[in-house]
Formats: sequence, C-alpha cells, structure tokens
Amino acid sequence: QAGQHIWDGERVALPDAPQSLDAGQVEAEIARWNLFEGQTNPNGRFVTALADRGDDLTVIDERSGLVWQRGGLDLASFRATALAIEQFNRQGLAGGHDWRLPTLHEALSLLEPTRNDQGLHLHPCFSTKQPFIYTTARCRPGGYWLVDFRQGRVFRGSGSSPGAFARLCRSVR
Repeated sequence: QAGQHIWDGERVALPDAPQSLDAGQVEAEIARWNLFEGQTNPNGRFVTALADRGDDLTVIDERSGLVWQRGGLDLASFRATALAIEQFNRQGLAGGHDWRLPTLHEALSLLEPTRNDQGLHLHPCFSTKQPFIYTTARCRPGGYWLVDFRQGRVFRGSGSSPGAFARLCRSVR
C-alpha cells in the first residue's frame, strides 16, 4: 500500500556516479554486490524492498533509497534520452527534478533471478515495454553497458542503438 514502509533493515547506497568499466570490472562488481546476472552470477541475490508510492508512475526501493519509473522511455539514442531527462526534470516528473539514468549497479539491482509472468527478470510492478535499459556506465573500449531484463544479462551497446530504452531513477536518501 502507498505510504506503508516495508523495509526496516539496513540501507545500502549503491554506487551512483557514472563509471567507465571493462568486462572484467563489470564481472567483479556484480560479484562484489551479489547482483544477479544470468551468466556471471546466476546465484546472485541482491535484495530490494520495492514499495508503491501511490502515484501510478513510480515505485521506491526503500533499501537503496531509489525511486524508479514504473514505465520508461522508448527512445532511439543516448542523446535523445538525455534530452528527455532534461524535459522531465523541467516538468518535475512525479514531483522530482533530479531524474537520471541509473548506474550499472542500480540497474542490475532490478534484475530478478526468476522470470515474471511476462518472461522478464523484473519485478511485476514495472512495465514490460522496456526489455533492456541504458545505464550511465561506459564500456571500455566504447559504448555503454545495458541491462537486459529478457535474458537477465548485462551487454554492451552503442549510444545510438535503434530501439533502445531507458528507465529513470532518482535518489531520495
């Protein structure tokens, strides 16, 4: 229910600064944070505490202090995503003016070890229209890291991938 707290445990602050990571570093971070990733850490179990915010637009992870869009953005490029974020912040989407793309850690925290009824490794409170999302993490040698909810995986993508998606978040810690 909206406004009802579901998490009384210790809070966790996931890394929230953009990073540039190679594949080995991504694998090490997945293990370090015990994040589920279908190939590199299939036994990962990062615990979230998702709660309804009562606005039909967002959900909060009370453990990490992140507010997430339930839906997301269907955009064609990283640049178009940045422009949409600027617009949402000017408009104050769901009362917030600090929406952003998630870091790799934050996006991976949403991956569920089992598939939902729609076949995605994602909590059913989220829209299934965004099967993979951009993160702020840059790939070395180039591109961006994306999180794929269909496969439960991390993969590399270019910043101009047609049909790319985003799910924005903001911190309320």
